[in-house]
Amino acid sequence: MKRNSLMMLVVAALLLAAYGDRAPAEASPVGDLNSPAVDVSAAQGEAVTIQFLTIDDEDMLLATEQMIAAFQASDPQYANVSIEVQSVPFEQLFPTIETAVAAGAELDVFLADGPDIKHYAYNEAIIPLAEYYTEEELAEWVPQSVEEGSFNGTFYAPAIMQSCSLMFYNKDLTDAAGLEPPQTVQGWTMDEAWDAWQKTTVDDSGDGVPDTWGLRWGQGTYQGDYEHGIMRRSAGVKGSPSYMGIGEDGITFQGYLDTPEAIASFEDYRDWHQGDRAVTPQEPIDNIFFSKGAAFYVSPDNAVGTIDRLYPDGDFNYGVTGIPYYADGAQVCHTGSWHFGVSPQSQNQEISVAVAKFFAGPEGSKIWYDAVRQLPARIELLNTLPEYNEYPQQLFNEGLQTIGVPRIQTPGYTEYQQYFGELAQDIAQGEGVEVEALVHETAIQMEQALAKYEGWQEE
Repeated sequence: MKRNSLMMLVVAALLLAAYGDRAPAEASPVGDLNSPAVDVSAAQGEAVTIQFLTIDDEDMLLATEQMIAAFQASDPQYANVSIEVQSVPFEQLFPTIETAVAAGAELDVFLADGPDIKHYAYNEAIIPLAEYYTEEELAEWVPQSVEEGSFNGTFYAPAIMQSCSLMFYNKDLTDAAGLEPPQTVQGWTMDEAWDAWQKTTVDDSGDGVPDTWGLRWGQGTYQGDYEHGIMRRSAGVKGSPSYMGIGEDGITFQGYLDTPEAIASFEDYRDWHQGDRAVTPQEPIDNIFFSKGAAFYVSPDNAVGTIDRLYPDGDFNYGVTGIPYYADGAQVCHTGSWHFGVSPQSQNQEISVAVAKFFAGPEGSKIWYDAVRQLPARIELLNTLPEYNEYPQQLFNEGLQTIGVPRIQTPGYTEYQQYFGELAQDIAQGEGVEVEALVHETAIQMEQALAKYEGWQEE
């Protein structure tokens, strides 16, 4: 099997330094780990430190603190387990995991995005967990999560949540513009939405820079595939090369990324950011929707938890409508979300597995949901939450079932994501960019980067 050369030595050095400087954060004991049991008897009474790598997201970090406390309290055998939490920005998480493994840095458990599991499994940056789960336990997750956490039929990583991005709106701003977004999954076409974004892009000061923007498409400031890759797939009808997004071999992008309709969607993306029809800033502004600086926001339902935390008195008047779609294409939301992986570098693999199982188990998942408020991956939890039968969160559950499609399936997703993010940034911020030529060149570069994975489905 070919292996990806794990690089980024500078990041590795920073990672080693960061782990060396941290003080242990108190961890929590694990509760009931259903069959098959994890043998940790040898560690009873011993002080053990687990290194956990995650993203720098306030809601997720709050959830993690509570899950650690619950883990430690769940069983006396984990009373002396502490967990050190290292958090990095989203775009740094994936190379940090790889460089940790390559450099031999201390790393036990990590948070990983669903599509990246196949990449880590192929490159042996994660250990398989199939022996720690029964078929009955795997059936406790929605099938998409099990597939995303598996590689060539072997289970590697349990999921903590699922996702489908729809479009939030600030009702005070839409009311002021005379807009009534449909409170349904189908929502507006791209043209209808663009008209609404223009009406809510307002320059009150008259300085040529909008005081309120119409749109923030996607979470944070990173222009990654999860949300920014939706438009190119929505531009194609179901089953078309544009809609599929990648060849069946998992490594071909020419004829998929650069179809005429996909290129047209990238040209729209450019015009969202610059020119007379601009509706979103060229340089992304963090939390622009939550600070009431944008009228519309494409995001999963974790935005509900953020709004609840930032506005506990309920003084943020918002609604949810469907994600915009191309009338000649298909409506799409990307599925998949976070999983927990165990590193092959771990010197405490049994305890690390126990941590991953607890975090993604019934108790950990409920703690996570209460803090993050995003679609659970566990079927029982999802079915017991009444909010998913009521507006607005009911729309996310419906969207997952009706318009949700997995992100492209390839062990080269990590490399693809890097190229795609650079492409989106260049289109949004570059002056005089020839979009068609740039997209075509990026498709070629993606294929060159993923050529090493040829035949991966046969291994």
